[in-house]
Amino acid sequence: MTDIKKIKKVIRRNWDEIGIAASLGHLAARGSDLEPEHRYIIEAIRRSNNELHDASIEEIQDYVNSLEANQIPGFVSNIKGIAHEIYFVEAENSDGDTVYADLFPATNHPGMDVHLYNTATGEEWDVQLKATDDASYALPAIAEHGQENVVLTSELAEKLGVQSSGIANEKIEADVKEVTSRLIDDPSLWDYVPAMFAWSVFQIVVELTRRYRRGELSRQKYLNMLAAFTGAKAIKIMALAAALSTPGLNILAAAFLFFRLIYTIRDTYSVDENVQDENKEIINVVGTRKHLLPGG
Repeated sequence: MTDIKKIKKVIRRNWDEIGIAASLGHLAARGSDLEPEHRYIIEAIRRSNNELHDASIEEIQDYVNSLEANQIPGFVSNIKGIAHEIYFVEAENSDGDTVYADLFPATNHPGMDVHLYNTATGEEWDVQLKATDDASYALPAIAEHGQENVVLTSELAEKLGVQSSGIANEKIEADVKEVTSRLIDDPSLWDYVPAMFAWSVFQIVVELTRRYRRGELSRQKYLNMLAAFTGAKAIKIMALAAALSTPGLNILAAAFLFFRLIYTIRDTYSVDENVQDENKEIINVVGTRKHLLPGG
């Protein structure tokens, strides 16, 4: 048996397991498919809540999905302000000059949002940041703290003649909404079940129809086997999906899938090697008998 035929045999015998493994791989990669430019939004979410300080992407997804629909606008607004601060600090610390920035430990630090210091002169000062395109929201801060101590998003900073954070309010808001949407729309393994079941049934139909057309099955047996195998596939896929979606049991189920696949691969190749050994033995026996014959 050629390597291609062996691979096809392994895939055919383990299609359901391979399909579920691929789905799990896609789910596991959901958190990593965020563009690098959106990472500051995730950091803003972690900073927004002490309980999320060291949270994984999965834990952040659980938190966002626990919010009621009427809480999302407030969540987006809060994250936008924090994300603006993080973006500004990262940009200030990577621009190559002697001015560096730090965030205050608390997000609700009174009055100011970011601490700045000049390593060349020793000068230190604090600034307040505003992520907005509404002048009426920024003007009170300018009046209270002075133009030199307020930093605004780019579109409004230019109009009011104050320092710009280097990013537009529209950009921050779009990034926050996009990341939030991805976190809310995060799929589960059950979302993949219909496609996996449809493809598995298709494989069954193709094989049974091939046997029916060759006259190996009667029409009644063809229909009975189709119904039985389809039902068995549905039970198998749903049972695996349920096991893999259950904390604790999912580890055992994943181990089962892995070892089943390894066993099938080993079995496929070992059977082929046994057949080759048997063929060699037959050839040796035939050759020996040939030599024993007159004229051999």
